[in-house]
Amino acid sequence: MNESEAKKLILQRTVVTPQRVVIAKAIVLSACPKTSSSDDLIAAVLKANGVVMPKQIVIHPSVDPIPALTAAGDSLSWSLAAREAIWSLIHGGYLIRMADLHGSAPSIGWTTVIPGSGGHSSGWTFEELTIPVPDQVRRAPSSIGSKDQFLAEPDLYLNTLGIPNMHVEVASAFREAVRCFRHELFTAALTMLGKASEGAWLELGASLLAHVPSAQQSIFSKQRAVLEDPMMGTYRKIEAVLTVFDRQDVFSPLSALSGIKPRELRTVAVWSDSVRDSRNTIHFGVSPATPNTYEKVAALLIGAAPNVRTLYRLKEAADAGPQP
Repeated sequence: MNESEAKKLILQRTVVTPQRVVIAKAIVLSACPKTSSSDDLIAAVLKANGVVMPKQIVIHPSVDPIPALTAAGDSLSWSLAAREAIWSLIHGGYLIRMADLHGSAPSIGWTTVIPGSGGHSSGWTFEELTIPVPDQVRRAPSSIGSKDQFLAEPDLYLNTLGIPNMHVEVASAFREAVRCFRHELFTAALTMLGKASEGAWLELGASLLAHVPSAQQSIFSKQRAVLEDPMMGTYRKIEAVLTVFDRQDVFSPLSALSGIKPRELRTVAVWSDSVRDSRNTIHFGVSPATPNTYEKVAALLIGAAPNVRTLYRLKEAADAGPQP
């Protein structure tokens, strides 16, 4: 491997995903109680994720460079995620810029020299990865000591949910629900929360049906038809999933694996039904059982955490179990 190939591998390994930015935002906000340097905040993100930038990468036939190249790519990825997180928190009103921008292109040294041999040393500069950030930022006074700040920041909210296998469309609906809630658009927030709830149930239903052995698929043909009908209402679809999982003669091993019983799934359905009832105010002449106030919508958003985690924990078990 030569230095050009090694640089290419580092760039291929350098990937910033939305999930990494979500994690970085939570770490940055936690690491910035008052005023902090951006360098310290970026270092906190790297430390929390267990990545260290190699001081120098050895490129020599006698040395395997892959571990060092991988570490370099991971370090660059989390550094970029941290920088993006800082800017996102600034624009979201959680951090305040306190100084001028700084930040040169990241660079990494390399050498072909090993003990007992000659060679040469140089370094790579990654101009395309330059993202300047303010030298210092401070925590917005209004966010200091706030215990429900995650309800006003979509990525912090998703980080609080902590569901890595969430479908991208469900995550997007949760993000939009939080944005609407932040601007006191409670009916709009409930509409998107309802979409997220429905999506999670449909995801679970599909995984449960895929888990059923081929010889028993016909047992659930009615429920499959309900779940696959785009015109069928959310209530009927949730009932279909509950009916499927109630067949413990089929799903008792899955219950044991996940630790989830049918009664727990019905508890989640109660939360989902509260969301559905509140969301139905989008229909003309329909009123919710209780007014859609700040407190009510906040409670439903907070309630999503344990309930949606239950749905995805069962889905994860179904996806990991033996397939028909």
